[in-house]
Amino acid sequence: MWPRLRVLGRRWYSPLNYNTENSRSLARGSKVGRAGRFGRGDWIPPQTTEPIDREIQPEINLPTEIPKDLPKSNQITERHPCLWMLSQPTLVVERRIEYMNLFLGFEQANQYALYDGNGTQIGWIMERDFGIGKAIMRQIYRLHRPFTVDVIDMNGGLLMTIRRPFSWINSHIKSVVVDYDGNETVVGESVQSWHLWRRRYNLFRSDDDGDFVQFGKIDSGFLRWEFPIYNERGEISGSVSRNFGGFFREAFTDTGVYILRMDGMDNIEGGPPSDRPLTLEERAVVLANAVSIDFDYFSRHSGVGGGGFIIGGGSADI
Repeated sequence: MWPRLRVLGRRWYSPLNYNTENSRSLARGSKVGRAGRFGRGDWIPPQTTEPIDREIQPEINLPTEIPKDLPKSNQITERHPCLWMLSQPTLVVERRIEYMNLFLGFEQANQYALYDGNGTQIGWIMERDFGIGKAIMRQIYRLHRPFTVDVIDMNGGLLMTIRRPFSWINSHIKSVVVDYDGNETVVGESVQSWHLWRRRYNLFRSDDDGDFVQFGKIDSGFLRWEFPIYNERGEISGSVSRNFGGFFREAFTDTGVYILRMDGMDNIEGGPPSDRPLTLEERAVVLANAVSIDFDYFSRHSGVGGGGFIIGGGSADI
C-alpha cells in the first residue's frame, strides 16, 4: 500500500497558499463563481456541437449516463457543476492548431476542445491569456512556465481549474473544482517523476483531512503514446492515450487527440484491469494529467513532440 504523503501535499510541491479556515480552500482573494470570467459577458467560447475530425477520431459508441457504481465522493457533490462531466466513463480532449506557433514559432495560449464518449463537444479547456506580460512569459520560459487553465462548459460556465506553478524539471499540476457559490477546493495533483527516457507521473487525491494520498502512477516507455494508470496492486484503473493524427499533423502542428478512460480496460498492455472505477476526485486529476502530458511530451517546444516515432498507442480503439 502507498503511504499518505503529507510532505508532498504541503511543503515541497504545493506553492499555493491555503486558507487557515478551510485547508482545502485556496486563498485567492475574489472568488470565481460558476460563470467565472466567461459567464459575465467578457468572452463566450465558440459554440459548436460538431464531432471531432473522424480522420483522427475512431468511432465512439460508449454510453454517457452517470455510472451507478461510481464511488461516492465527499468533495465533489451536486453543488459542483463539474459533476456530470467527471461522471463520464470516457472523455476526449483535442488540442487546437496554434497558427502563430506553426508558422512563426510564437508560443500561444493552449486551447483544447472537450468531448464526451459519443464525440459531442461538451466544453472547452482554455489557458488564461490576460495581458502582454503573459505572452512574453510564454516565449521566455516555454515548457517551464506556470499557467492556469479553465475547464468551461458550452455556455461559458466554469467547471474546474487546472493550475501549474513554475518548474525547472518536473512538472506539477493541481486540480481545483469550484462549486456554485465560487468556493474552490484542491482535489488532487499530478507530479512528474524525472527519468532519462521513461515517462512517469505520480497521481494523488486529496482526502477529507486535506492530505494528499497516492492513488496511481504512470510509467510509460520511451516515446510511447499510451499512459496506463496503475494502482497499488499493479492493476490498470484508467488511462490516457494519444491518437495518431496523420504524419503531416504530427510533424508540423501541435494538434493532438487524447482519449481519457476513467475505468480499467483489459485491452491495454501491462496489467489486469481494476474492478473499481476512479472516484470523481481521481478523474479530475486524470484530466489535469492529460494536459500535463500534452504540454510535457507533445508540445513542439518539448523536444520530443508530435513528430516523434510512434511506439504503442498510435490509434487507440474505444
